[in-house]
Amino acid sequence: MASNASILDLYDRLVDGVYTLGYRLLGDPHLAEDVVQDTFLAALRSIVSYRGEGPIEAWLYRIAYRAAIAQQRTRRDFPTDPVDIVDLAGAGSVDVERSVLTLELAAALDRAIETLTPPLKAAFVLRQIEGLSTRDVAHALDVSESSVKMRLARARTILRTELKGYL
Repeated sequence: MASNASILDLYDRLVDGVYTLGYRLLGDPHLAEDVVQDTFLAALRSIVSYRGEGPIEAWLYRIAYRAAIAQQRTRRDFPTDPVDIVDLAGAGSVDVERSVLTLELAAALDRAIETLTPPLKAAFVLRQIEGLSTRDVAHALDVSESSVKMRLARARTILRTELKGYL
């Protein structure tokens, strides 16, 4: 019973992060929802086998990463949703310009993140977007901290190149 409560607590705290990881890796909101479902079902089934090595959040993100990679392996095409258009009606011209530039930069960043390989993308999303520590990312991806640092450096180099027109 306590494990069910633990899973529910984890769900409440991490569902958004698991969804974000799934979405960033797969580029499809429906597949990201499948990753969420697969992750928490797997966690519920295996919570008793959690050995306490590293934070439980990292353990859960490891499950999510593996679920996303499994989803990715079963697909050949990875469509991405178009950027949502914000309603700019009634906004001042400065606000409209700022909103358009923000949307353009966000879309460019999304496109640039999509160019990353799954290991680089996962490290970048978990560290820079979800805010996990390097140690927690290492636990989540089941790699060393130095591997995470190398993946982050590579990801940042690629993103800088992809976004050079915006920087």
